[in-house]
Parts: sequence; structure tokens; C-alpha cells
Amino acid sequence: MASCDMCGRQGDLVTAEVERVEMKVCPNCARFGMIKRKADAAPLLQKKLHKEPAFRVTANYAAVLRQAREKQKLSQEDFARFLQEKESIVAKWEQGRMQPSVEVARQLEKILGVSLVMEDIEQSFEKDKNAKSDGFTLGDFMKVRKKV
Repeated sequence: MASCDMCGRQGDLVTAEVERVEMKVCPNCARFGMIKRKADAAPLLQKKLHKEPAFRVTANYAAVLRQAREKQKLSQEDFARFLQEKESIVAKWEQGRMQPSVEVARQLEKILGVSLVMEDIEQSFEKDKNAKSDGFTLGDFMKVRKKV
């Protein structure tokens, strides 16, 4: 569901012209302007359908990378050359001092045939929980009052 630009209420919206500004508002807030047309729900549905879950690198990435290197009987220098990465970076990964990004970990998974990335359930839950709070609405600004 989309939220009203004026009050933030979730539900079906209409496009209305309020003080010469075209806005997507709920039917209750539409009384402050002139209704132009019903708002399109299709783009909003597409955003929700393409929502990607959050991912993170596993906690034991250092041991997994070291084992993959030792399994192939390579030194850190040769392993770094094989991965097309700096030797110091590989050393930091194996020591656990530096964590590869999710994108790099995905590439390492493909190259080495190991599992380094997992879905971050807690972060996905937080995204869903905070999905509504994507900024101030006009109604939020109207509620703010100066203290004298």
C-alpha cells in the first residue's frame, strides 16, 4: 500500500491538485484540493515485487577462504594472483581483519565453489518494519510547532 503525501495514511490514493501541486493523497485529504484521477497502483506493486532480501558475509569467512586456499595447495601470493587480488587483501581476509563486500564474496563463491554469503534475516525484518518511515509527509511538517 502507498502512503498519502499529506497525512501518511496507508491505503488507496487519488491524484489531486492541492494549492497548485499535484499530489497522491488519500480520499480524506483530497477534500483540500481538486481530484484529478485515481493514482496508479502498478508502479508501487512493481517496487514491492522486486524487493531484494538483505545479505551478509558469513561469520566464518576467514576460515573458509584459508581452507579453500590450502585445499588447492597454494601460497597466499599464488592465491591472490589466482583471485586477481592484492596479497595483502587476501591476508587480511584470512586473518579476519577485513571482511569482503557481499559483491566480492559472491564472486569468490563462484570462483572457489564455497559458501560465503547468507541472507540477513534480522536486517530484512528491520527493512520491513521501517518500510513505512521513508521520510516526512506534509502532514508531519504541519504537526511541528514552534515553542515560544
